[in-house]
Amino acid sequence: MNKRIVIIRNAYGYDFGGGERFPVFLAKSLTTFGYEPTVISRNATLLSFAKNSGIATLRGWWWSRQNWSGTRTLLFPVYALWQFIIYFWYLQVFKKINPGAVHIQSKDDFIAATYAAKHLDIRVVWTDHADLKHVWRNLQTPTKNPIGKWVHRAAKHVTTITAVSNSEMKEITAHLALASPIRKKIAVVYNGCADVYGNYPAATDDTFTYAIVSRLVTDKGIGEAIQAFTELHKKHKNTRLVFAGDGPERERFVTQADGNTAIEFHGYLSDPYTVMSSANVFLQPTYHEGFSISLVEASMFKKPIIATSVGGNVEIIHNEQTGLLIPPRNADALFEAMERLYSDSGLRSTLAEAARKQYEAKFIFDKIVEERFIPLYD
Repeated sequence: MNKRIVIIRNAYGYDFGGGERFPVFLAKSLTTFGYEPTVISRNATLLSFAKNSGIATLRGWWWSRQNWSGTRTLLFPVYALWQFIIYFWYLQVFKKINPGAVHIQSKDDFIAATYAAKHLDIRVVWTDHADLKHVWRNLQTPTKNPIGKWVHRAAKHVTTITAVSNSEMKEITAHLALASPIRKKIAVVYNGCADVYGNYPAATDDTFTYAIVSRLVTDKGIGEAIQAFTELHKKHKNTRLVFAGDGPERERFVTQADGNTAIEFHGYLSDPYTVMSSANVFLQPTYHEGFSISLVEASMFKKPIIATSVGGNVEIIHNEQTGLLIPPRNADALFEAMERLYSDSGLRSTLAEAARKQYEAKFIFDKIVEERFIPLYD
């Protein structure tokens, strides 16, 4: 049995969320089962994270121009040339590594890496991190979205496409014909994380801490979190809001915080668990989400959670049971939930216990890898 696995994930340089940590967590778990993974990416942060985790890496190729819609569709021949170039690059890489399977997790690579692996008769698996619901729009319209149609054709050569949540699977398949054989290739496989509960410092009673681990962009609800916390802090001075993560809109949010020293921006952290574990409450006020690994991690750390009722969030957070759900884009609702958990220690304890039990039952990553991913490679 060939136990060499190539894992490919590309994204913008400022992106380092669950979709970018997933391939490294996957690679680390595979090594415990005797596999030899190699992570290929152009994302410098992802590569550094993988190297620091003892994973073999290779710096790949990725074009930051990802929007080819509208009039940019006329540039499709340029995109096609780019795909042929990286196809031949992947062909040489796969010949050298000689993997038993290639696990692809980003749009451009869905095309080039899939065809290169097919040429060499290598098994291909895709994991979709909320891309395909956009990529496969207008598949039935002949004059639109040639790149999406190319990705759709490439999917015919894939063994399995894993979706990160039932919500994402529904959105992906909405673009496929009812008789499409690709529907049968799609399966939901939840993400997870290693259990490091107890390896990090727990929250203290000195300062009541709300934490967010996220990219700093509008769609993550960062503005609403700052607005809600600013009101809360006027009533409860022993509180703070901590952000772990970076993004292109960081300075705008720093300006919104208006010098409030109780709001801390830690930037990118190679180990965000230090922030997450020391929080009293974990927040995730995003506008949309395929599947949030940060919610799984907060559950692992036995944290009471407030999250928006969008996408895959509702498959992790069950309102009033494993956390509190609020509507997105609603700073008032967020404030009320934050106030409620601040004031009710019993509710905090109940939600945290239930979240931890759900993690143990569904989201221990080594078990997911052993039972769901390894069979796809073999």
